[in-house]
Amino acid sequence: MKFNWLAAATMSIATSLGLPLIAGAQTTYTVADFTQPVEGPPQPPVEARPHGAVPPAPRMEPQAAAPAEAPAEEEEAKCDPWRLFCQKEKCWNINGFVHGGWTGNPDSPPSRYNGPVTFNDRNEAMLNQLYIVGEKTIDRETCCWNWGGRIDALYGSDYIFTQSNGWETDIVGAPKWNGSPFYGLAIPQLYAEVGNEQNSIKIGHFYTVIGYEVVPANGNFFYSHAYTMQYGEPFTHWGILGSYKWNDEINLNYALVNGWDALNRSQDDPGFILGLTWTGERDTLAFNVMFGKEPTVNNANDYTNRYMHSLVYTWNISDSWQYIFQHDFASQDNADRAGANQAQWYGVNQYLFYKINDCWKWGLRGEWFRDDAGVRVTGLRPDAGQPLAGSGFSGSFYEVTTGLNWTPTSNLTVRAEYRYDKFDGNAVAGAAAQPYGDGTRSDQSLVALDFIYLY
Repeated sequence: MKFNWLAAATMSIATSLGLPLIAGAQTTYTVADFTQPVEGPPQPPVEARPHGAVPPAPRMEPQAAAPAEAPAEEEEAKCDPWRLFCQKEKCWNINGFVHGGWTGNPDSPPSRYNGPVTFNDRNEAMLNQLYIVGEKTIDRETCCWNWGGRIDALYGSDYIFTQSNGWETDIVGAPKWNGSPFYGLAIPQLYAEVGNEQNSIKIGHFYTVIGYEVVPANGNFFYSHAYTMQYGEPFTHWGILGSYKWNDEINLNYALVNGWDALNRSQDDPGFILGLTWTGERDTLAFNVMFGKEPTVNNANDYTNRYMHSLVYTWNISDSWQYIFQHDFASQDNADRAGANQAQWYGVNQYLFYKINDCWKWGLRGEWFRDDAGVRVTGLRPDAGQPLAGSGFSGSFYEVTTGLNWTPTSNLTVRAEYRYDKFDGNAVAGAAAQPYGDGTRSDQSLVALDFIYLY
């Protein structure tokens, strides 16, 4: 029987903390508190947060005494979204959202695939996420230790992008409970949490803290995702994730996990995450490093050392303008397609957001992603006639995306975008010569329209 260090460590820590060994249920990783926002419409362009994390709370400055009565206009301005289930403090709550959309590809590829673009990877209408959350949040304003937990369930076409080995799939990556390549169920978070005003410790399954874009649709401005998020970073982890509030400006985070997107695999080696978030008056900086052993593209049973770091800087230029800069870098030993040389992938993302008014926001994303050895960017959904399955492309991927968000109510957000992709490099594996147009084109244009409705 294969020994799994993760299971043994989790049971030992849970027992020492007095937690039940059957976890109740999760994104807050502000760095202040490692968790993904499922509350509210897509995050407005006012704060940045790590991958899978809610934005850090702004630093509070001393204020003059409030007037005896707040103006009625200010009270009426606040409008919380309608919820299907009553939301109570310090209790278990249920909420979520429905997300679907349509993507048009002027090239009309016969397979209906938009190449390596995800999550809206098909030239048609899709139900991306029927998302539900059960959560009991911990109190981060008390010196007393208290407990909570969270479970997330995602049904829809996006399920395939956020599965973890040994959980939704078996140890070799074959599906367990999902039989369709188009629609299925993923459970990306399932953890127990303890904490107080300075600490948060999660034990179980949770979103990564690395990067900027996140899985839940209501945590992103755009419908489509950056190459960096899909191909350069992990999505989830199993293990232990903690954060420590050093002071009002700095939060430290740390994790001991079973690598990238894995509960159980042929070789279970611990992975480590260390990072911090600094919060200033109008800007924030998040930096995380991860290292451990991961499988290589040429042999799934060959595990070698992998290192990566991610930096996300956010500058709130004014009440209306926000700029975000992201840089990721990763390298892995003996991980090229020959299994002999180092493989590297890295890139730069830049975002610019403008709040037009309370209902309308405009956004722009520009990205350069480099896959030196052609081991990261490929076609997904391999059992659905994906023409790029198994193909690899060595070179640079560029994309520019612009769009609008319309939020007429607290429950509904409609997003429209235009995206242009360009590849500069060579095919190194598989039958496809180029990444777009079913393997025939080096560039591509997409238009998309989607909605998110909170319940």
